[in-house]
Amino acid sequence: MKHICNLISTTQALRHVFVSPSQFIRFQLFRSTTLPTLNQSRFLHVKRRLSPAQSTGTGSQPRDEEIRAEFVQVVNENNSLDPPIRLRDVLHTFNRSENYLQQVSPTLPGKPPVCKIVNRVAMRELERSKAKAAHAAKAANKQIELNWAIDAHDLDHRLKQLTTFLEKGRKVEVVLTRKRGKRAPTVEEIKHLMDSVISTIKEANAMQIRPIEGEPGKHVVLIVKKE
Repeated sequence: MKHICNLISTTQALRHVFVSPSQFIRFQLFRSTTLPTLNQSRFLHVKRRLSPAQSTGTGSQPRDEEIRAEFVQVVNENNSLDPPIRLRDVLHTFNRSENYLQQVSPTLPGKPPVCKIVNRVAMRELERSKAKAAHAAKAANKQIELNWAIDAHDLDHRLKQLTTFLEKGRKVEVVLTRKRGKRAPTVEEIKHLMDSVISTIKEANAMQIRPIEGEPGKHVVLIVKKE
């Protein structure tokens, strides 16, 4: 059973943060001996939510009259390309109430874009199945968000949730952050929260599943799972 190891000194990290407030400290909370040294100049990136159209890869591709080309090549039933044909002529070859023409390659100078005829019902079923799979994956992963200045009762409740999720084999994203409009945490509160979370993870025999970075007192993310 692997354990979370090589913890840096929380007190030391916090001392650097608060003694030199003009410097942004990006540090690694855990470092496994099997992982390469992190580039500490990287910021913690926030994942941008994609719209349903972007997530399915269909919404950004031109359809029908949106296609800006006079000639196109259409993928046929044998999954090969037909000779170039005028776009306006292609649009008259199929039932547009049931299908649409979608561009699947970029328009390049001197080369017609590749397009395919898509069945609307089949595409809706595909998008529905993708959304269902994404929902199932999201349900399998849990997130716990903790304010740096969280009170003792709420902290105890959230740490019990963390333990429960880990015991069930869930992957958990623990977010330590300062909520907008809330007071700034003290050094003691930051250290206490970090120590409490780390201790809970160790007691659950869990481990980080990827390197993490963050700024104590601001935003730190831990992604952990019981082995």
